[in-house]
Amino acid sequence: MSLLDATLDSVRQLVSRLERRFLSRSTGGRQKHRNIRRLRSEALETRQLLAADMMPFAHNHFDPEDVNDDGVVAPIDALMVINSMNRNAPSDTAGFIDVNNDGFRSPMDALMVINRLNRQNPPPGTQRPPTREPIPSPTSEEVRSIDGTNNNLQDTSLGSANTPLLRVADADYADGISEPAGAERPSTREISNLLSAADPEGTRSDRGLSAFIYVWGQFLDHDIDLSMSQTDGETFDIAVPTGDPLFDPNGTGLVTIPLSRSEFDATTGTSIDNPRQQVNSVTSYVDGSMVYGSSQEVADSLREGVGGRLLMTDADLLPSDGTGGVMAGDIRAAENISLTALHVLFAREHNRLADEISAQDSSLTDEEIYQRARAIVIAEIQAITYNEFLPALLGNRALSRYDGYDASVDPRIANEFSTAAYRFGHSTLNDDIEFFDNDGREVLDGISLADAFFQPQILEETGIDSLLKYEASTQAQEVDLQVVDSLRNFLFGPPGAGGLDLAALNIQRGRDHGLSDYNSTRVAYGLEPVTTFAEITSDVDLQENLESLYASVDNIDLWVGLLAEDHVRGASVGELTKTIIADQFERLRDGDRFWYENVFTGADLRNLRQTSLSDVIERNTTVNGLQQNVFFMVATVSGRVSAAVVDNPSGQRRPGAGGNTRDVGVENVTVELLNDAGDVLATTVTDRHGNYRFDSHSLHETGDYQIRLAESAGVDIGLTEPLGILISNGMTRLRGLDFRVSLV
Repeated sequence: MSLLDATLDSVRQLVSRLERRFLSRSTGGRQKHRNIRRLRSEALETRQLLAADMMPFAHNHFDPEDVNDDGVVAPIDALMVINSMNRNAPSDTAGFIDVNNDGFRSPMDALMVINRLNRQNPPPGTQRPPTREPIPSPTSEEVRSIDGTNNNLQDTSLGSANTPLLRVADADYADGISEPAGAERPSTREISNLLSAADPEGTRSDRGLSAFIYVWGQFLDHDIDLSMSQTDGETFDIAVPTGDPLFDPNGTGLVTIPLSRSEFDATTGTSIDNPRQQVNSVTSYVDGSMVYGSSQEVADSLREGVGGRLLMTDADLLPSDGTGGVMAGDIRAAENISLTALHVLFAREHNRLADEISAQDSSLTDEEIYQRARAIVIAEIQAITYNEFLPALLGNRALSRYDGYDASVDPRIANEFSTAAYRFGHSTLNDDIEFFDNDGREVLDGISLADAFFQPQILEETGIDSLLKYEASTQAQEVDLQVVDSLRNFLFGPPGAGGLDLAALNIQRGRDHGLSDYNSTRVAYGLEPVTTFAEITSDVDLQENLESLYASVDNIDLWVGLLAEDHVRGASVGELTKTIIADQFERLRDGDRFWYENVFTGADLRNLRQTSLSDVIERNTTVNGLQQNVFFMVATVSGRVSAAVVDNPSGQRRPGAGGNTRDVGVENVTVELLNDAGDVLATTVTDRHGNYRFDSHSLHETGDYQIRLAESAGVDIGLTEPLGILISNGMTRLRGLDFRVSLV
């Protein structure tokens, strides 16, 4: 037995003993079974919330299993966790011991390190070869319908296109039937002006989420829900406050932002017992309908008719639809070029798979090739969503374990999800779009987001490669109430010339749909209601603004309350937002008879589970060197500032050279991070060992940077030159950026 094996065996035995003791103490010796959440979520225990908030155990966001942050995952990392538990210190700060980022230290943290060692995974940033051969094959020849019908064999229309949305909380129309809610609340533009004006400096994601959190989020959203607006029907325009600097600069008091009410099921809205219910025009399932369509007519129009392929241009882009848009499975595909790029990417992936399937078996028909490629693409979309996107957004283990298909689960989209909770992404968009090469450097001039709406022809000049690299290489804005100007003031045009306010529209749409207020929705999802604004947010200014607008915690528009929430530990959303999103995606998974883990097995299933968005990008573009998980941009740089000292006979140290010279780290030296233009982005000071570090809170995107020393008391930095560095991808980790100084 090798030394490593022996050490691991000892660690496992320690973990086993600790786990038995931990379970005995926390569950009376019995491990409790967690039921799968259906329509209502379990309330978080107060004990757990307090523990998560109060315990200071640190988590290594860059590489969770690297507890001592030395760049190597080794048995010592598991032992550090175990030693911390044995000490039972209430505020142990020895290393990054909270491996799973749940706010606790437990045997699970040590087990995660051991599992990493057993798998012998490469450290983050190393490239895994893209998943390729063999082409996975479903275990059944049955294919899912295009429109979502016949998925649930007990209710064949469940989750299909053009069926009503689900409600978890009761409808809250003004008349209880169909009249919009919120008549007694302020104008949604007034709310937007007070709560959603973006900080000019931006509020970058605190957890280092990349721009793919909103690009994939929108791509996925267009797979599972679409509420169409009425044509020449009811309107519900937004009143603009008199003198609004952008929408009513002349102070007329007559300006409105137009909004048509959503289409609804004509059989509803007839009485208090039968309130209006809006319709989902696309399939509810995560079934790639944004690529393939939600109707047979659309699906057929996108096909080449030969070799199972989808129609593409000579430049391998989506064809024009003749009206300024593109031919895709969803009518919103041209909304912005980042979204269009993902549509192009997965159409290419389909055709790549179709070509390989055809080459392996020349006897297959066009339809057979198409359906096999479609099944794999859908599986990849599901795997990326559940294995990368949702953990990035909600944190690890936010969803229950998959136990197989359950026909009793309702997979429909909840109105609270589509009209409020899943619109979190509108706060995360950046105000510009850039184009990067494989080194992470800008290769084309960027454009504002406002100039990228419905302009798919831009991709004819730029292609999708540099755009996808950029999305992986820059951080998103924080999930909060702030919305960038391109969306809040210039959505689809300038004010008065088509410009809209997306924040105001979100709130107004919630009122149009008769969504319950924030507190009532908490109760409907199994959470305790709040009694003060401080229970929603710790931001005192935001508390005061909410109170000035709503007066009572029982009158808050749902979208506002959701985005105002303090984030749950280890997640980028608040408690109710996390609960609604987790509930929805559990039901979409458990209620889907064609879920990929239900129809693929063995090595095929393992390959699909391992497929990442970076794999799909690198297979279908010239992009290479992406970080393995493109939903995070968490680069770090670190180094040490040291000086040579000589010990005198009394043991005191003094500057000097020769004799008993030794190297020591120098504390409290100021270190600066500069961009390629020479602007100081961040400063830090060295610790007592002379170490310094800049992480994702300072390094917001890839590119060229400099590290330099600033004049500091007690040291002479002399002619020390700045260090030039290149951050080439979102998992770049540069160490050993050291400086030598003299003590004075």
